[in-house]
Amino acid sequence: MNRLDRAEHLPKCPVIVYTGKALSEEENQELMKYADSVIVKGAKSPERLLDEAALFLHRVVADMPEDKQRMIKRLLDKDGVLTGKEILIVDDDARNAFALSKLLADKGLKVHIAPNGEKALETLDKLPVDLVLMDVMLPGMDGYDVCKMIKKNKDNNLMKVVMLTSKDKTFDKIRGTMAGCDGYLTKPVDELKLRAIIERHTVSKK
Repeated sequence: MNRLDRAEHLPKCPVIVYTGKALSEEENQELMKYADSVIVKGAKSPERLLDEAALFLHRVVADMPEDKQRMIKRLLDKDGVLTGKEILIVDDDARNAFALSKLLADKGLKVHIAPNGEKALETLDKLPVDLVLMDVMLPGMDGYDVCKMIKKNKDNNLMKVVMLTSKDKTFDKIRGTMAGCDGYLTKPVDELKLRAIIERHTVSKK
């Protein structure tokens, strides 16, 4: 890994480590110096691997000129595959929640908002939500604890939960894995990455 990182003649590209070894915290931290993501093989690891690969591929699109990005967005939105999908946004920042909900609503999705973990759990008991977008930092229970509660509920244990974090370093991948979360996105959320992960967890699972 460090040889690959030092190889100046090779183009820089995202690196995903996919391993069957149970990593210690020290080993995980060492790998994260060079890798963009570390995935330990398990029951959910194939899905996580596909998610991570899709998100890194969408970074390529994000680096394109704006006119090219708009063209790709139009192509992606043409089929309307996300129309009617129900998304729950859990975020105590009303401005963030509103901006994200407007973006999703413009794509034809039905959006629900919960300001904290307690309200999120109440919403999931009442409504048929397809995916939860959960802020890591919440009042009371944090996003990890709320995710654990969702996964423990026999009626919601298959619910997909994607964490929203302000910076990569604020998302603890070990805690996220233990909580059962299905991925994370960095805020401000990139529109193409957001679509990719929503489609992966709502359309592809049908």
